[in-house]
Parts: sequence; structure tokens; C-alpha cells
Amino acid sequence: MKKRKLKISIIIVTPLVVCLFWLWYGQTHTGSRSGQVFDVNTGKPIEGAVVDYFWVFSPVMGSDRHAANFETTTDKDGKYFIPSQRVVCPNPLLYGPLQPEKVIIYKDGFAVYVADLSLIKSPIIKPIGYPNDNQTYHKKNNIVKLYPWKEGESHDRHIHWIDTESHGGGELLNKELELEKKRAYQENEAKWRRK
Repeated sequence: MKKRKLKISIIIVTPLVVCLFWLWYGQTHTGSRSGQVFDVNTGKPIEGAVVDYFWVFSPVMGSDRHAANFETTTDKDGKYFIPSQRVVCPNPLLYGPLQPEKVIIYKDGFAVYVADLSLIKSPIIKPIGYPNDNQTYHKKNNIVKLYPWKEGESHDRHIHWIDTESHGGGELLNKELELEKKRAYQENEAKWRRK
């Protein structure tokens, strides 16, 4: 009788322990992030720049899966703060650990700033035509210098590059990009008319 009770207890307790471990293993927190955004030419802080942070889980099979996303805008001093995000892995058997964040900072009239911490080489990427001034990314007190838009650069290439890096982006980013998308559309129309 005691052996039978022990077997029943094991049958009931084992799945419960596995479920609790699964829930515990599949959760993590990103930690908070902060920074300040400046105009590289004037040195003045940029108010209203969209700051989009997102994290993905490493895929065991298939493509990346977005785990957490947080958007905000910079204040009058160009500062931003991203609170720690609670992240739950949908299936620890299909996804590995949380990858380092990708950061997109955009303000109309400036070239986009992208910091992709999953890249082994330089984590900072800039559109073609803008110098790489070796900005260094920091999780806390990150200093970002945005380059004013250069006349003659391709809006179409810029928007295509932003779409590729942002994987569609969040609501704030897409709203800020509306004018740039219109410029890209007009640029393409002008090209077709010339042909």
C-alpha cells in the first residue's frame, strides 16, 4: 500500500515540478536602460526622438522571436529611460537564451541610429554616407549623436534599411517615420517619371 501511494505521489509531483521549473526557466528580466540624444553638429539635446528597444530569443529552429519591446521618446534634455522588461520564453525547448538588445533611435530630419548588440563587430551601424565615429553603446547613460539628414541621400534606402532593422517597429517609431516614408515614395515616383 505504501509503495502504491509513493508511486501516485511521484506521478503527481513530477509533472508539477517540471511545470514549475519550465515557468521559472522561461522568465527573465532585461534590466533598465537610459541615455541621452544629441545633435552631432550643434551638441544640443534632441527632444522627441523615438527610442525603440527590443529583445529576441535565440532560435533553436526557425527565425528569431520577439520577446520584449519598449518605446519611448526623449524629453526636453534629450534623455530617455527604459524600465526593466519582464520576458517570458514561449517554449524553452524551441528557443535559447535572450539575445542582447537592438536599439533604434529616430527623429525626423536625422539619419537613424541603430545599435545591434548581437553583432560581434561594431555594434553601431549607420546608413551609407554618414561617418562611423565609433560611438560606443552603454546600457546606462548611453550617449547618442544623431547626424542631420544630408541633402542627396536616398530616403528610399534609408526607410528600407530602417524597416529591415526594426522588423516593422512599434507604434511610436512608425508614426515618426510617416514623413520619411512619404519622401521615399516621392523619390521613387520621380525616378519612374524620369525613365
